[in-house]
Amino acid sequence: MLIQFSAQNTFSIKDKVVLSLLASTDKEHPAHLIDLDDPKKKCLKATVIYGANASGKSNVINAFWYMVDFVLNSHEKQLGRPTGRVPFRFDKKCPSEPSSFEVVFVQDGIRYAYGFSATETDVTEEYLYHYANGRQAVVFERQNTNEYRFTSDIDLQNSLKERNSPNKLYLSTAANWNYEKVKAAFTWFSECGIICKFAPTDAYSLTAALSMDKAYHDKIANMLQVADLGIKALRIEEDINEDSEKRIGQSRSWGMKYSLSAVHQVVGTDNLPVLYSLDMREESDGTNSYFQLIGIVQKVLDRGGLLVADEMDSHLHPLLTKHLISLFDSNEYNPHGAQLIFTSHNTNLLDLDMLRRDQIWFTEKDEQTAATDLFSLDDFSVRKDNKVERSYLLGKFGAVPFIKGGLR
Repeated sequence: MLIQFSAQNTFSIKDKVVLSLLASTDKEHPAHLIDLDDPKKKCLKATVIYGANASGKSNVINAFWYMVDFVLNSHEKQLGRPTGRVPFRFDKKCPSEPSSFEVVFVQDGIRYAYGFSATETDVTEEYLYHYANGRQAVVFERQNTNEYRFTSDIDLQNSLKERNSPNKLYLSTAANWNYEKVKAAFTWFSECGIICKFAPTDAYSLTAALSMDKAYHDKIANMLQVADLGIKALRIEEDINEDSEKRIGQSRSWGMKYSLSAVHQVVGTDNLPVLYSLDMREESDGTNSYFQLIGIVQKVLDRGGLLVADEMDSHLHPLLTKHLISLFDSNEYNPHGAQLIFTSHNTNLLDLDMLRRDQIWFTEKDEQTAATDLFSLDDFSVRKDNKVERSYLLGKFGAVPFIKGGLR
């Protein structure tokens, strides 16, 4: 599970921002929390980020995507290739300074802290700590790009660092060479699901591929029925026709071609029920958006892990969005402590009967510096009976656009 993510000098983020999933002292909705090894501390299952357009809420997601992507793929970078980091652009000093990222998370029951800083050309700092016995222990530390510190497996890690290069993360290289003590941390990153503009994913094919499995087929079909989309069943078959890729609803993703359709039931002229199949790509945008999403959601709920999504509720009815959040906040449907972080403009979710104060976050752009700030509703003195949606739209928490009258 994710406990905390922070980023600095990246995209629209200039100064360090921290997204904490550590629960506050709020006593509301205890089922929305996950137990930690410390009985006094718990983590949130779901978090939503609001903000005006161009305030930087998507960039919080993009910063997390960059960190995950760099961890998973930097070992493949050729010598001298750029790190791909995107610095804050509206300060002349920032492009020459490192961008920094850190996550605190739990994997296999052990807490880890991992972070790195990178310029356009080099990783300048990197570290991984774990807390197996309740105290911080160093797995590795790296400073000034090529200065490493190891406290265990010193000969082995010294040989691994020689396989690394200035533009690569040591975590990525060591994991690629199967170093046991970094595998759990690397696995945590590999199990993160991210939906944003920088993370192209064929979620449609993922859901279809999962539907080929009997157990997942029933779960996904049930989620479609619950959504009241008029779909009674899901029909998916492997397609061996040579021209199948030219037809609507076909894909070679996941190593197969398939034919996918939704089964609808209507009453015929003789007042008897009649079943009709409609190609899934002919369904509405909302139905397809929901279909693409539920495969990822179901997979995360089944195994535990983290789903991070920018504008997850695009094209979805507010009640469907509430339903998806309720799945994560439920002990019954989320027994493995899966987590959800997403951005939204849907203010119907700003309801303390549905979410805790610490589950609601905001981004706001500084008018003078154009830098993104990130803060929680829990930072405000908000009473349980507060109409949060109305208060937010009135600007009491900031993070809303200031719309000037007229056309100029």
